[in-house]
This record gives sequence, C-alpha cells and structure tokens, in this order.
Amino acid sequence: MTMLKAVTIIMFAILSLSQIPVREIPDREYLISGQNTVQKIYYQTSSRYSRIHSGRMAMDSDRDTSWISEKSVGPHWIEIDFGIKRLMSSIIVHVGRKNNYRTVRTFTLQFLHQGVWFDFATVNCERRSFFGTRYNDTITIDLGGVDASTFRIYIPPGGTYNGYAAISEIEAYVGTGRIRYYDERLKGLCFPIENGYLPEADESYPNAPRKYRGGRHVGLDIYYYHKDNSYDPLPVTKDTPVLAADDGEVIRVDRDYKALTVSEWKAQSQYYQNNPHTFDARSFGGRQVWIDHKNGVVTTYNHLSRIASGIRKGSSVSKGERIGWVGNSGLLGEAEGRQYGTHLHFEIWVDSYYLGCGMALPEIKNYLTWIFFPMQ
Repeated sequence: MTMLKAVTIIMFAILSLSQIPVREIPDREYLISGQNTVQKIYYQTSSRYSRIHSGRMAMDSDRDTSWISEKSVGPHWIEIDFGIKRLMSSIIVHVGRKNNYRTVRTFTLQFLHQGVWFDFATVNCERRSFFGTRYNDTITIDLGGVDASTFRIYIPPGGTYNGYAAISEIEAYVGTGRIRYYDERLKGLCFPIENGYLPEADESYPNAPRKYRGGRHVGLDIYYYHKDNSYDPLPVTKDTPVLAADDGEVIRVDRDYKALTVSEWKAQSQYYQNNPHTFDARSFGGRQVWIDHKNGVVTTYNHLSRIASGIRKGSSVSKGERIGWVGNSGLLGEAEGRQYGTHLHFEIWVDSYYLGCGMALPEIKNYLTWIFFPMQ
C-alpha cells in the first residue's frame, strides 16, 4: 500500500466519523482512555521459503510457526523496525526448524545506527563441551539496556546447516515486560461461523460509519462461508449456526426480544441520524448473546434469528459450541417481515474497548487475520 493510499483511507475515516452526531457540553474537559492505539511494527526479510513462512511467523507469538528463508549460501536476515526508538533490555531468539531439521548454526544481533548496521552480539547455537556438542534452540541476549528502534537477526554465509534459515519467534523485553505485537488473549479464537469468510466490504469492519443510526460500527459483519468440499462463497442463512468464539460465561441472552415495527424502526433511525446515540432501549443489534471469556475479553453475537435452547444467562459455554443461528433481527428487513440483511454482527471487546478502536482499516484487517486465519 502506498503512503498516499494509507493517508487517504485514514482521512476518509476521520471525515466520516466527524459526521456522527456528538452531544455538546460547554466547557467540558477530557482525559485519554484506552490502550488500543496502534504502533506499527515493520518487518522485512532477505527472502521467504513460501507465503506461509513470511517474517510475520517469527512475530506471531506461536513457536510452532517459523519464518523460513529460501535456500542459498546466504546471508539471511530478518529485520524488525518499531518505527520509533524504545527501551529494550533483552531479546530472546527462538531458532526454528525446517522439516524438523535444525537450520541455524550461528547468527549475529545487529542494530542500525546512523544508517549502518553494527554487530551487537554474535551467537553460536552449538555448545561444545567434554561431553559432546549440544544445540541451544532458545538464545537470550542481555542488551544491558538500549534505546533503539531497529534491529535484525543476521545469519552470515555458512551460518546454516543446509542453506535454510528459520526463526520461530523473536521476543523483545523491557525488564520483565515483553513487547507484544498483538494481544495473545485473542490468538486462536474460534471464528463464529464455521468456514466463514472475513468480509470484502470496508463498511463491514469496525469504525465504519452507520448513517442509518448516526453512529459507527464496532464489530464485524459476516455474510459468507464455504462448505468443507469447496471454497465457493455461500451466503449465510437463518439456518447457519453461530459458534462461541471461546470458553466463557453467558452474560446476556435476549430471550424476551421484541422486534421493532417499521414505523418504530424508521422513527428511531431518523432520531439518531440527527442526535447523539446515548442509550439503546431496543437495539438495532436485535436478538443478542454476550459471552464473558473471563480474561478481559467479551464477545457479542447480534441479529440472531434464534438462540440455542441451553443458552441461559450465567451458563457456561465451550469454544465452538452452537449458541444460536444467524438472522436479521434488529434490522429493517425484520421489521418489514423480510429476509434481506441476514448476517452475523460479531464484536470483540478487550478490556472494555471494542477491537479496532483507534485503528485504521488496514491494521484492523491485519489484526483479525492474525486472530482467525494466522496462516494467510
């Protein structure tokens, strides 16, 4: 993506959100709340063995995946750039394998200073002793405390066993605090529609403006899935099951849900297009289930047509358990007694903030791909 395109996307989002009605209070003060802002972390590699062995695999908090280079005599390298200088006290490198064979014999940690890479520490993964040679897969490098933004793991010519370099994870620390690329509580959540697809339309992602109710989108709209024997996209229907994203406790179940009439829906929509949206007595989200995953993460499932019989407030659910079925409750289609608009609106809330708060669209898409489709 070009810089101009990225700036255009962000400016469009800012202009769109600025049209959302805001409650005006003279002389009100404010403070900054939340931690979901994005600091971009850039990475680059000398090469990659395949699409699923990109440099991202060395930064995904999963030691079962690895960046693997193309085969060559070298050198090989993976560079990480935080964009701004930051404190680091140690770096841990987990050396990866290819087809279960060791790859890296030796590497050098380098930092970039005034446009020139310099060697900070050289590591030999083999340890020879009286009892023979032992291999160390996990290397901890004590930095002694540095203030830097850019470093790389450099494998020199001859630094591999068979021409491939593999790194399964690179961890950077400030004291005992690890610099996290994404929130690991979210890694491996179950996609709420089996074989579901992330949406193509930008308006189906968090932060997209919602003109019909004078607000912004805070979730993900899922319209399509595929069967096990084909990748052809199929539209979800009211017979498509909705699955719990993870183990947890149900904290909201709309068993007494009552649909809006057409006149009620249009009147409420008209009001919120011109006035701040301050409380939902009867939500456009329709029939809902909310699940508390007991780790600061809450997921919500909206527009459901039905709720599974065993789902009650306070009940426990398991990851992948069916909690209901896709629908269009809360939408104008339901008020009119029609089927259009059927989809699942799915929200992820982390430490009381919706996932995507403060993020630009490309970062949101990358984050969701990391959570649900890590090999893409």
